[in-house]
Amino acid sequence: MKTSQSKVDMASIKGLPRMNVNIQKLIMPKINAQKPNTLTSPPSLNAPAPLKKLAKPVSPVTSSIRDEYSSLKEVAQRIRLSAQQELEQIRRIRADASRYQQETATRARSDAHQLILHARLATQREIEELIREASEEIQKVLADIRVIRITAQEELAAQRKFTNAAKLSTMALSIKEELAKTQRKKKKQLVVSKA
Repeated sequence: MKTSQSKVDMASIKGLPRMNVNIQKLIMPKINAQKPNTLTSPPSLNAPAPLKKLAKPVSPVTSSIRDEYSSLKEVAQRIRLSAQQELEQIRRIRADASRYQQETATRARSDAHQLILHARLATQREIEELIREASEEIQKVLADIRVIRITAQEELAAQRKFTNAAKLSTMALSIKEELAKTQRKKKKQLVVSKA
């Protein structure tokens, strides 16, 4: 990679946008500020040069990398905060969904129990109605049987009466015949005894 003295290609730094920086414009004013002014105060020959801590000159590339790093760090923090917020929202939604699922299951169970109870009550009512109707039918059949039995008993009584009447009439006829025979015998005997 070729770099000139005045420009640095920042595209070679991975992950950073491409930028051109004029190093001479950025570095030279700082270097000039750090050099002692030789015209105003000449250094003494015998005195040792004062030891100054030379601060490391911050190159514009480093500062721009630091700027980029800090901005990327801020973006990463914002993304992390956003992700945490979304995670919290997802947890709340999941808790709401779980609560809704439990409420729906409870409501469905309650509705099912009520439906079963209503079905049992309706079935029990229908069974009771069928039992009542069957009982009424049985009572009607029993009443018909009673009427038939009474009618049959009356017919039997009438037939007995007719039979008794027939027996009595045959007995009366036989008695009459016997009386008539005995009277004929007596008349014959009277006629025979008179003659």
